[in-house]
Amino acid sequence: MKKFSEKYSDFMYESLEDKYKDKVSGDYESLKRGILLLLDNSVENSDELVNVQNFINEYIEDDENATLVGLVDDAEIFEFWNKYKEQIDEICSDKQYFDKTPTENNIFSVYQFMISATKFAVKETMKNLENDLFSEGKEPQETQGQEESPQGQEDIE
Repeated sequence: MKKFSEKYSDFMYESLEDKYKDKVSGDYESLKRGILLLLDNSVENSDELVNVQNFINEYIEDDENATLVGLVDDAEIFEFWNKYKEQIDEICSDKQYFDKTPTENNIFSVYQFMISATKFAVKETMKNLENDLFSEGKEPQETQGQEESPQGQEDIE
């Protein structure tokens, strides 16, 4: 009976990663999916998209006030970095995080620099994830705006 209830529970509960895998695309896709798995454990009532959106916004505003379960202590952050290090390093490089010296960031060990870089990359990825999940319909509006601008220009002339 326990096996049936576990299967039923798995069937009834769809993870964020499963639910939104079609919306997550572009660069750093596996890192975004990894963050969705962390969000699943961090967001209360993650089945309601507004709760996920609020958590992501909180995290982007101040990652110290929003606890991402699975990235709480340095050991977890190191494990996360180890799993996604290529993508994390690429984000840090693209965003010029590595251009500053560790002492400019008040960091005095390689380990702490890696922890800090991982937190930075997660925050940047959250911004991308927010666009992936909640920017539905922006492209058609931009397209419509571009189509309408010649008409608007005719009115001005």
